[in-house]
Amino acid sequence: MLAIMVQRKLEEKRARALEKMQNEVAKARRKAEERRASAEAKRGTKVARVLEIANLMRAVGRAPTKRSFF
Repeated sequence: MLAIMVQRKLEEKRARALEKMQNEVAKARRKAEERRASAEAKRGTKVARVLEIANLMRAVGRAPTKRSFF
């Protein structure tokens, strides 16, 4: 009888630990996805700025200088 109670408590403890670990993994995945989205948005903004400058230079008829756009 005592062994069954100990085993049941151990199983409950394992279940709680597993749930806690899964929650932490899910939190880490959400955070990583947010950072990926942020980086992609920042990259898109830079690309848009470069394209805007390129279109302006084409309109004006000026060749780009040696400076980097990124």
